[in-house]
Amino acid sequence: MPVIFFWIIIYLLILWGSQVVYNQSLVVTLKNSYVYFMFLLYFYLAIFLKKRADFNFILNSIKLIGLFYSLLLLLQSVLISQNIFFLDLGQYGLNPIYDSFGPIFHFVRIAGPADFISFSILVTIIYSNYNERNHFILDLIIIGIDLMYIIFVSGTRMYMIIDIVLFLVFIGYMAKKRTPLMIYLGAVFGGIGSIAIFPLLINMFTSGSRKESLNIRINEFMYYLGKIFNNNWFGIGFPDSKRFGQLIHGPISGHIALANAKYFLEDMGVLEIPVIFGIFGIIGILFFMHKVFYFFINSTKKIIALNIVIYLILMAPTLSLIDSQRIFYLFVIIYIMEYLLGNKAEKNNESNKLYTYN
Repeated sequence: MPVIFFWIIIYLLILWGSQVVYNQSLVVTLKNSYVYFMFLLYFYLAIFLKKRADFNFILNSIKLIGLFYSLLLLLQSVLISQNIFFLDLGQYGLNPIYDSFGPIFHFVRIAGPADFISFSILVTIIYSNYNERNHFILDLIIIGIDLMYIIFVSGTRMYMIIDIVLFLVFIGYMAKKRTPLMIYLGAVFGGIGSIAIFPLLINMFTSGSRKESLNIRINEFMYYLGKIFNNNWFGIGFPDSKRFGQLIHGPISGHIALANAKYFLEDMGVLEIPVIFGIFGIIGILFFMHKVFYFFINSTKKIIALNIVIYLILMAPTLSLIDSQRIFYLFVIIYIMEYLLGNKAEKNNESNKLYTYN
């Protein structure tokens, strides 16, 4: 049973449960769960984009859009100190954080696009590993540019960790396929980079306003943990955000008044799933883990499977893949997994037919 159908069944059950428990109309409930209609993207990808050329087109498009976006953001970050603006930096645009700066060159932080650019790094690595052509240097440059945005401009802690780990795995794998000298150089530069970057990341988690942010996250975790069985067999479901704001974002007394802070489910990573879907969310996570494990065991492209597993594991603590900003990436990942498994099945069928004919 494809994982997507399992989640559709769960979604429909929670949709019905939310209508009954919160005494709200179907329209209101759909409005507060519209993001899950992104599953239609999966059906489009799975039904219409089955060929190798289509698969490469999707990966290459995400790779190039990420590169173009990174270049624009890096350029804008350099020019912003000269009061030169060519991107929309307003509240409803990129909305930079003027009182918070990147960790090294102290550019004004533009953190919003980090979700997509981090995902494009994963996709670039998958594209390079899938095709295994002599474009390693070009892909390395693209990943390097994307990483420059993630580290110097976005200042987003978790994405720094995720992307540096993926980058080191990519370098290690490609070096292994080439020469021992590249393995040595990769280990040296990777070690130097880790020594230089990780203390900065630790400091970003535990000092100043970041320490306050960490405290808020702990309070968030404890609040949402208690909501997993809020409605017995499901969590908070899809309540009307106007009527149930305190249920969704926590009680006002739990906020830090000076920081004007709220609790946000999307900060909870994988915990968001059982908080919304309750026991079905826990079952869904276990079912998805089984599918990912099956993909890893049966994939002929183990390095791609490894990168996807690393990405999912490192995203899990604080970055939810069912959030409105990231659910697109989840369905693309499911498409990639099922395409690669399907491609393997086709190859096996062709081999069996050839064996029978002979």
